[in-house]
Amino acid sequence: MKRKLWFFLPGNFQNAASSWLNAILRCLVVGAALAGCYYSALLATAAFQFDRNTAASTAMAARLVPYNSRYIARLADWEPQQRAVLLQRATELNPFDSASWIQLGFLTELDRHDPQAAERYYLKAATVDHMFQPKWTLTNFYFRRQNEDQFFRWARATLAITPYAPDPVFTQMWLMTQDAKRIEAAIPERPRTLLQYAGFLASSKRFLSIPPIVQRLVDAVPAWDAHAWGRDDMLAEIEDRLLAEGYRDAALGVWASMSHARWIAGTIPTPHHPLTNGEFSLPFYGHGFDWVVATAAGVSIDLLPDKRSLRVTFSGDQAEHCDVLRQYLPVEPGREYEMQWLATGLQINTPSGLSWRVQPVPGLNTSAPSLFSGDILGGRTGVWRFRVPAATNLCALTLEYTRPLGAVRARGVVRLESISLTGKS
Repeated sequence: MKRKLWFFLPGNFQNAASSWLNAILRCLVVGAALAGCYYSALLATAAFQFDRNTAASTAMAARLVPYNSRYIARLADWEPQQRAVLLQRATELNPFDSASWIQLGFLTELDRHDPQAAERYYLKAATVDHMFQPKWTLTNFYFRRQNEDQFFRWARATLAITPYAPDPVFTQMWLMTQDAKRIEAAIPERPRTLLQYAGFLASSKRFLSIPPIVQRLVDAVPAWDAHAWGRDDMLAEIEDRLLAEGYRDAALGVWASMSHARWIAGTIPTPHHPLTNGEFSLPFYGHGFDWVVATAAGVSIDLLPDKRSLRVTFSGDQAEHCDVLRQYLPVEPGREYEMQWLATGLQINTPSGLSWRVQPVPGLNTSAPSLFSGDILGGRTGVWRFRVPAATNLCALTLEYTRPLGAVRARGVVRLESISLTGKS
């Protein structure tokens, strides 16, 4: 009897139960693994079909994984008759699918001609997605609707985060209104955007709107970082273009902003004292109202700030006529000026062929003739008086070389220092 009832003993019963439990767990694990393999294969197949991006493959991907909003939204591109339904389904599956909200907006606005409903879809996209695309979409929508207040609201929001070139936004702003102040107020305090807008204004020849933008830029960027924010390239080019086009006051505004912010070391010229860095004590900025060194073959120029002088060396192989040095001068029309300088020649014949020329900037008074001094080596201290032509408020002062008649080309060194230019009462 004992041997027949051995399987009813507690220890044997526990061992049997444990074996059954382990078997069940193993079955569950194997089942889960098989289900996982099947599900992984299903997802992989759907992804493969989706990446093929054809009408049939996209439809298959959507059938295999009908809860993937991306597949449903892509299917809407291939099934235009069902597009609205599919896009609605995509937003139900994923309320944060801003692209589908935007596509619903386009469909509603352009095909169904319902701008009010489209606006709701666009705003929904901007609510769930704070990145660039929804903001730019709303900017374009309000531009099409000519809703100025909302347009500028979303244009400003777009410019605050755009990773792309913002010129299309700037263009739309100027198409919406010609109010430069209104547009300026919509430009965010973002140094990159301010610099890009200054460049846009220069390229579109809206020169008078540039100075306040540059002022905001230099206020936002410390002087030690000026090089990284366009001082030596974009702003330098803008300043030179303003002067070449004859926009004296705008150029002075840009120059003053950079000088006050210590972006540049030069002083601010005035019509009474129009010359900058006449003592040659500061390194040349090479743009704007500072000295610009001409690159003439056979002529080398060395700035000696510690000696407050400039050394010009002629090899004898230079052209018979060439510019050496130039600076723009803000002047008062019709006013008399007196220029003084110290010049010393070393192993160079006299006359040297070097002289000063004052020329009205083209575009302002093209009929006014250029004014010329005598040879700068006519005496150690040179003095020249001239009167600015009427209707001229900006001139270019040039140190130029012209081979004297009957003489060989200059060879030797000229040292120049202590240049001053003062308006007479």
